[in-house]
Amino acid sequence: MTDTPAGEEVGEDAVDEMPEASADAAPDTPPTPPPDIRKFLPFVGLFIALWASLPKYSGPVLNTSDSAEFADHIVPAVLVAIVSLVALLGQRKAKDRPTAVAFFCGMAILLAGFWMVATHVPLISEAFRDLAPWPATVYHSSAAFAVFGFGLFWSVTHWSDLAAIEAAEAAEKEAAAPAE
Repeated sequence: MTDTPAGEEVGEDAVDEMPEASADAAPDTPPTPPPDIRKFLPFVGLFIALWASLPKYSGPVLNTSDSAEFADHIVPAVLVAIVSLVALLGQRKAKDRPTAVAFFCGMAILLAGFWMVATHVPLISEAFRDLAPWPATVYHSSAAFAVFGFGLFWSVTHWSDLAAIEAAEAAEKEAAAPAE
């Protein structure tokens, strides 16, 4: 009888059938890196833009003016959609070199989300005082917090692009400097 790494005893016949670790079994190709989630952010941004515009047209009704709904939902949703499209076009143009376009797109979405959250804080305050219905408050505010959180996530994931741009510029300066 022989012990296995798990501490189990196996018979001699089973030992002969156990696979042996060899250097030949390891593949020559390195494992592929996981896909870069950042390239999917503009597509998610288009979905978030649609979600941000929905409270004006659907869901529980709030006693608010159309102009306020337009400013609080439609304008930021259009901004998020435009910025997402700009980021998609920026991805196609800049294949190998780092650019700040994606980072600034994320910052624009973050600002749109900040606007939406700031305009919904009074609504949440009214709901706590029983002056606004909770279902409508949650429905309207959830889109605002989704845009804000998505903008924050986008900006943070593209923060490293700024360091890559600085490193590329430093390498260009070093290559352009005359050798002494």
